[in-house]
Amino acid sequence: MSLSSLLQRKIKQFEWITMAEFMEHALYHPIEGYYMKENTKIGKNGDFYTASLVSDVFAKVWADLFIRTIADNNLDPIVVEFGGGSGHFARQVQDSWSLTSINHISYVIVEPSPYHKSLLETKLSGFPITILSSLDELIVRYPSFKGIIFANEVLDAFPLRIFQQKNDEWYEKGVSLLKKTEDLCFLYRKMEDPSLEKKLGEIFSTRDKTNDLEVSFSMLTWLKTIYEWIEKDTCLFFVDYGLIGEEWNTIHVKEGSIRGYYRHQIKKNPLAFPGMMDITYHIDWKQVIKAGKDSEVTTLRLKNQGDFLLEEGLLSLLKDTQSLDPFSIENKRNRAIRSFLLDHTLANGFQVIQQKKQTVS
Repeated sequence: MSLSSLLQRKIKQFEWITMAEFMEHALYHPIEGYYMKENTKIGKNGDFYTASLVSDVFAKVWADLFIRTIADNNLDPIVVEFGGGSGHFARQVQDSWSLTSINHISYVIVEPSPYHKSLLETKLSGFPITILSSLDELIVRYPSFKGIIFANEVLDAFPLRIFQQKNDEWYEKGVSLLKKTEDLCFLYRKMEDPSLEKKLGEIFSTRDKTNDLEVSFSMLTWLKTIYEWIEKDTCLFFVDYGLIGEEWNTIHVKEGSIRGYYRHQIKKNPLAFPGMMDITYHIDWKQVIKAGKDSEVTTLRLKNQGDFLLEEGLLSLLKDTQSLDPFSIENKRNRAIRSFLLDHTLANGFQVIQQKKQTVS
């Protein structure tokens, strides 16, 4: 596996670092971080696809839902998308709105990667879209926010830590170097932090603690910041792949859900190709629901993506066409609709959680 000198020196210096520290470097280091580098990550020439690259029907459903949600909840006409990526989703939403009389909704993208920010500026040139670099910048720009928050495959990008309980004692799974080869390896280290141990016991109260247990404290802190910033009635939508409850106590996640995506291949070893591949994991939706509840944010829906899109009118986009050209716009969209409803990954692998702020903190 390729190992950068900076990362190698860091691990040598401390002998052992948490998985969160490894991910922070491998994904977000200004020079060596995967998301920060100027190379294609999304699409055919990248490492993974997103729903908006499958078809514009995904964005069309959301464009209509944004309009209805603003009207039904008497929200300010503003949508914030976190992690704009290549800009395909935002462009497709704008294209969909351009076919209606809707021209008053402000669209804001928060994208920390300088590379992706430059892609967004190119892709969305000429559209009334504001592009910001951080949540802090967003809060300064909109100190009072009552609109829509949307994030597709963002929660799984926060660095996480991994724990396990053995003989009633807590251990943390971190990253070290093999002495002979200096290859990256996992190493469990006994914990000596009673307050954290108590917290882990609460977070994983219903989980098999002999499994690797994943929690992203940075994600939970990010969510709390958003939940406490937004005004009453603000609506939030997070799309990601995750599990809840007893789904976590099955054998296939005994070693956790963390993995890598490299050139459209799943790498079970997340330590492979640091800085060269995406590192991701399944969201524990129970953690997200509890984080919301602690900040007076109610979870209204948690559904598989296929069921959610079906409820929101995906089938209305089916077109009756006589075209024999399999590559016609109508036929391509019809096939995409079937994929979102029948393809295991698109329909059932992803979930959508819908939340709403009920009171002002």
